[in-house]
Amino acid sequence: MAKNWKQVAQQIVDGIGSKENIVSITHCATRLRFNLKDDSKANIDELKKINGVINVVQSGGQTQCIIGNEVSDAFDAVVELTGITGKVIDAVEKDDLKVKGKFMDQIIGVVTNIFTPILPVLIGGGMIRALLMLATQFGLLAATDGTYIVINEIYNAVYSFLPVYMAYNCAKYFKCNPMIAVAVALTMVSSTISGAVAGDGLSCFGIALSMPKQGYGSAIIPIIATIWFMSKVEKACKKIPAVCRNILSPLLSLLITVPLMFLVFGPVFSILQNGIGAAYTALYNFSPIVTGIILGGAWQILVVFGLHWGIVPLGQINLALYGRNTINAITGPSNWAQAGAALGVALKTKKLELKELAFSAGITGVFSITEPSIYGVNLPNKKPFYIGVACGAIAGGIAAAGNSAALAGGPVGILSFPLFIGEGFIYFVVAMFFALIASCVLTYLFGYKD
Repeated sequence: MAKNWKQVAQQIVDGIGSKENIVSITHCATRLRFNLKDDSKANIDELKKINGVINVVQSGGQTQCIIGNEVSDAFDAVVELTGITGKVIDAVEKDDLKVKGKFMDQIIGVVTNIFTPILPVLIGGGMIRALLMLATQFGLLAATDGTYIVINEIYNAVYSFLPVYMAYNCAKYFKCNPMIAVAVALTMVSSTISGAVAGDGLSCFGIALSMPKQGYGSAIIPIIATIWFMSKVEKACKKIPAVCRNILSPLLSLLITVPLMFLVFGPVFSILQNGIGAAYTALYNFSPIVTGIILGGAWQILVVFGLHWGIVPLGQINLALYGRNTINAITGPSNWAQAGAALGVALKTKKLELKELAFSAGITGVFSITEPSIYGVNLPNKKPFYIGVACGAIAGGIAAAGNSAALAGGPVGILSFPLFIGEGFIYFVVAMFFALIASCVLTYLFGYKD
């Protein structure tokens, strides 16, 4: 039966300490994410008892209610109930918006709030790329066909202009004008500027510009730093007399931010971004198998605490630098490991309700969404989760041994196999099916008893 999401929303709001305790609300593919004024007011035990809430975790400065595939229904109901539009409440003081906690919690909080809203378009773009690769592989389309060119531009619109999407979300997070932020990002990805720099060179205020060979189309760290700086410029502009503030504030924000973006933030943070990508690559080159085992085993543990967001950008950086994302190949099989463990429980249990839940969660996991498997089935029973982690580690090592990699962005599930066609594809396929079958069999034999 369909859940009464208005009732669920009321219980959730009561459980987190009333709507007055809410600073902001967002949601990702499976979780409602609350930034609260006072985390201690959230009654975690009561929240976990709500029918419709799979589990609750507090991580990255957020209280996260894991809902599953129906998270958008829960989100809409909470928004309707509280009147909060899923963005930071204007009346809240900026000091209240700061993530309280450790430095890493703050970093993950920034990444989560910026990346989560653009996940749907990243997933859509990645899956379009997968379908096109599949169509060309079987000779249904050629890269010169008009249909291919038109549809491929959807993918390019996402992954060649990523700073534009990020700038908008950064502006929301840092509390500055999102339209001005978008204008800054569009300047960053300007083909006129990148073409001139790559050609005869280009100077701004007498200083020669430099940028990565691939341009800033997939830049992550530079645009975050740039919009953060722009928010400080806007804040300083509030001291301008009101009679001319509306004119001078956007003018100064653009004229100050854009040149500094190309002269300072772009080059400096591109070096940092490239260094992070190179550090991962060095670790991977030192021992792909060890890297695969560690990251493949740790991935779903990181998902439990919401800490995987600290690693997600690394895959995008590698994709921009090298055209290959080995992180997705290493961590992807762990999705099927948890799905397989849930299916093992479904096959073993005689409890009808658990069997239905486990089958549903396992199938969802095959399509890349693992939270229902983790929180609904595997973690509550412990051993299935441990088995899934172990199988994910072995599968990550297998994928790394073949130097498997995704050639485009997107979630890792049954529909995304075409993204991995190329070097190491067979290893990736073996890793995925090993993770699914081994975790299912081991859970059935040793991981669960009614």
